Amino acid sequence: MSAQAYSRRSVLACAAALGATGLVPRYAFAQSSGLLAARSPALRAIGERLHALLQNPAARRVAGAVVAVSIGDEELVLVSGSANLNTGQPFTPDTGFLLGSVTKVLVTTIMLRLVERGLVDLDAPAQHYVPEFTLSDREAAARIKVRMLLNHTNGIDAHTLCPWMVRGREAGRSYTAYLPRVGALFEPGTCVTYSNPGFVVASRVIEEVTGLPFELAIRSELFGPAGMRDATAVQTQAFLRRTAIGAVPSPDGKELVATPTFTLGEGLAGGGTTAIVSPQDMLAFGRMHLRGGVAPNGTRVLSAESVEAMRTTSFDLGMQQAPPVGLGWWKFPIAGTTAFQHGGGSIGGGSSLCIVPDHDAVIVSFAAGPGAGGLNAALRMEAIEQMTGRSALSPMTVKPQPIPADVAGEYRILQDRVMVEVDGEELIMTHNYEPIDQEHRDFFEQMWGRGRFPPTRFRSIGEGLYAPVSWDPATHSSFGRTRLLAVLPATASRRMALHNDLNFIPKAS
Repeated sequence: MSAQAYSRRSVLACAAALGATGLVPRYAFAQSSGLLAARSPALRAIGERLHALLQNPAARRVAGAVVAVSIGDEELVLVSGSANLNTGQPFTPDTGFLLGSVTKVLVTTIMLRLVERGLVDLDAPAQHYVPEFTLSDREAAARIKVRMLLNHTNGIDAHTLCPWMVRGREAGRSYTAYLPRVGALFEPGTCVTYSNPGFVVASRVIEEVTGLPFELAIRSELFGPAGMRDATAVQTQAFLRRTAIGAVPSPDGKELVATPTFTLGEGLAGGGTTAIVSPQDMLAFGRMHLRGGVAPNGTRVLSAESVEAMRTTSFDLGMQQAPPVGLGWWKFPIAGTTAFQHGGGSIGGGSSLCIVPDHDAVIVSFAAGPGAGGLNAALRMEAIEQMTGRSALSPMTVKPQPIPADVAGEYRILQDRVMVEVDGEELIMTHNYEPIDQEHRDFFEQMWGRGRFPPTRFRSIGEGLYAPVSWDPATHSSFGRTRLLAVLPATASRRMALHNDLNFIPKAS
């Protein structure tokens, strides 16, 4: 976006400086002059609060961050810290960043465009469009509808699958080539589990219907029409612009260093590994959804009916640890309103997109570092509190219950063996990641380290519901509800399972 375009908008930019070490960033902020007077008091107040949150990003374990907020026709962008610890490049208002799983909302938008043109039926089997798609449970695969790909109810047991080696136009096919090795976690359509594979299969539907590889389909079907001028799904395009890279702890844990790997495998592009965007791209996308499908450039991207369909609840587990899901969007009741939100992870970074239709608002953020998720959540909550005038906290009533003995045992999903022990009034949950081959071992080590996490202790807060022992029910917010752990009883369509971080993890038979 041009400097002239910025001068016509209300933009607050926080400049940043690196500390003497060059690796552990220190931050100094300078407010852009001549830009605050034009902004509304409401947006000014939000900007001041977000600015305060960014004053000490190092304490939040991030190297740098950007946050953008749009209310009506006004917007602000704040930046802090380093976008690249290798070079010392600071974040600027137009720095690009990896979108991660927020891409899932973009994929859903494209799919609804194809539905409007009569090219896709949401209630048709996914195999109708992608004949090679199947699972080890072939009957379950045949029952997975396109709609189930978009609302995380397909049950494909491949959440952590990320083919690493194949690049280019065959990357998506390399992913679906793995799926006959995996099964279904539950009867499709009967439960919800966060689904990377669902969106990879959805991207393959898009490829087959449009006749274009994913990176061209997303450009022609969305980036162009929506006016997302800097967006790309081609990783090498990052060389042509300012682009943030992730930050990870150094081996001794004393400082943050640049990640040695830029992105995850291209086979997972539909789930969110390749899209690179600017804050302005995502504000334009969010405003399109708030304007009934019409982009800021005047192009109709979606019908108002399709926008509403994406927001309408399509599945609700009805428990505290999992918000309702529409199509693409997760729905969070917060501060007397509803926020439609999706987060995204990349190696050493994290992004967030949130729209609040009641307040005509879009909130976009990205941070580099292990604290990215926490900072993104804090920025969202602060902005929503300022615009609603209400607390984003929703204290819970705690009613501890005895822990049933059958909760203990082994639970499994692909590449993750979870052991649960009962220790008096607490549950101890331990994740043991067991990659299926060397390619996936490399993926795990890039994303999460060597594959074993410290055990997490939970305490009962209600019937079948548990919270980390450090959790404070007085400071509970709907954005933090996925940290809770539910134990789901067996039904005719599913085994007994854990549900945590939006993942369904069945008990091993």
